[in-house]
Amino acid sequence: MVNLEKLYKKVALQVIDRCHGGIKITKHGKIIEVYDPKRHIWSKGLAGLVIKEECKIANLRDWEIANVRGYVIDELLSKSD
Repeated sequence: MVNLEKLYKKVALQVIDRCHGGIKITKHGKIIEVYDPKRHIWSKGLAGLVIKEECKIANLRDWEIANVRGYVIDELLSKSD
């Protein structure tokens, strides 16, 4: 199980790097918004797409996307403190 946690954290860090740090969350960590440099807007739907693509690149299953999303939220909350 420890190896899966490391993999989820690695993929979460890749998501953050891919968005160049342009990710926002609420205080409760429920909504992730990603800045889309092509359209110059913040988008809520784009966050899920980026996470899904990075999970597919890492050969993770569909049910593991929620785990990666949790690690993205945890990482962003720890950086904001």
